[in-house]
Amino acid sequence: MGFKDKLKDALVGILTNEELSVLPRGFQTISDVVIIKLNSILLGKKNLIAEKYLELLPSIKSVYLNSGRVKGKFRTPEKIEYLVGVEDSVVKHKEHGVIYKFDFTKIMFSMGNLSERKFLATLVEDGETIVDMFAGIGYFSLPIAKHSKPKKIYSIELNPESFKFLNENIKLNHFKDIITPIKGDSKIEVTNLSKSGVKADRVIMGVFPAPKDFIEEALTLAKVEGTIYHYEGIVDKEKYLVLFDEFKEIAEKSDFRCNLLAKRFVKSYGPGLYHTVFDIKVYKK
Repeated sequence: MGFKDKLKDALVGILTNEELSVLPRGFQTISDVVIIKLNSILLGKKNLIAEKYLELLPSIKSVYLNSGRVKGKFRTPEKIEYLVGVEDSVVKHKEHGVIYKFDFTKIMFSMGNLSERKFLATLVEDGETIVDMFAGIGYFSLPIAKHSKPKKIYSIELNPESFKFLNENIKLNHFKDIITPIKGDSKIEVTNLSKSGVKADRVIMGVFPAPKDFIEEALTLAKVEGTIYHYEGIVDKEKYLVLFDEFKEIAEKSDFRCNLLAKRFVKSYGPGLYHTVFDIKVYKK
């Protein structure tokens, strides 16, 4: 019997047939917390429903309700509300041997990007210098430090809340010798790194929307022998090359040439729309 059927059985006599019919099919789990979304007709009984989640999921300590969206330049969760159990929104989530500590009411953590976080680390070769331009809490920097052997990772983050947890996660995972956290705007900080003599083997540009306005500055990190850029965004699957073409156009104006090494459709964002990552090697002409 699936979880939704078990939930229905547990709520028979508590919910009406109409309410039972619109119970959620799934839920998000972060560490020992469940985050649910509910149809509007269920909101009056949200705590009763949440109590059943706790009963049916013994390993779960608390249940929260997500009734908002991700908004703003820092992609902050709009409304995540505590319902039942232990009230503590700071969690330690373990994934691929990496511990991520963060407050899920203030910082978005996409479980749908799990495979990309691990896969990117497999592409890194020994001794690489890496610049992670939108590091967040260490989404990519941490697994690379864990599963690869880079020389140095420069992790840049502007959001003060994310930067706080980035620092904590570096210490928590014992990566202080590998990862250098930098608080600031990537437009400025990558230019400062370049002026200080840093050139990167790999540059990670993992943020939404696609960071087109940061490409020119990111290119200052390119090595003569070539640098790999991971550039991503939301694209129409039938016209996915539009995203690569915008990167290429800006690179060529700055006297670079581009070679598309690979692309990955990470997850769906709606009919025909996909979160897509491009691996682009850039050379100085």
